[in-house]
Amino acid sequence: MLRSDHVRAIEFVIHKKRMLKEIKRGKLDMDAAGFVAGSGYDFADNAFLGTVLGLKLQRSDALADNHIDYVDELESATYATTNLIAAAGAFTGATYRYTENTHGAGWTAGDLINITGSTLGSNNGTFLAGVTDVNYVELTALPGESVAVVDEAAVATSIFI
Repeated sequence: MLRSDHVRAIEFVIHKKRMLKEIKRGKLDMDAAGFVAGSGYDFADNAFLGTVLGLKLQRSDALADNHIDYVDELESATYATTNLIAAAGAFTGATYRYTENTHGAGWTAGDLINITGSTLGSNNGTFLAGVTDVNYVELTALPGESVAVVDEAAVATSIFI
């Protein structure tokens, strides 16, 4: 497993703990491009990949690339976590918005959004969702945690959790 995939899983747990209040049991299901043959790794479906802050991490072939789910095995509950894997959107610094057709409706005002994989790296961080529309989400920077939104066109690598 690539270090970047492991770091993303750690960031996910830190971020989700704020939303779920506690994560003390269960596992993480994850898939990434680096988990398949030809990438240097070849993990089978449901293969154990290691641990992340005490949680078992395993590959789930059924998930989309770069998607992570937290599975609470005692409650038989799965928390789908990755809201958006960017395809062709853009960040606009003047309005603090991420815009992509039909991809803005996944959040409500007040949700925390963790962004990784920004093409320039400038828009990675944790933000608070403001006004949302079917085509955009307004991002508010959290003091001490996030960077300001900067212009970035044709984003195809960002992951929104």
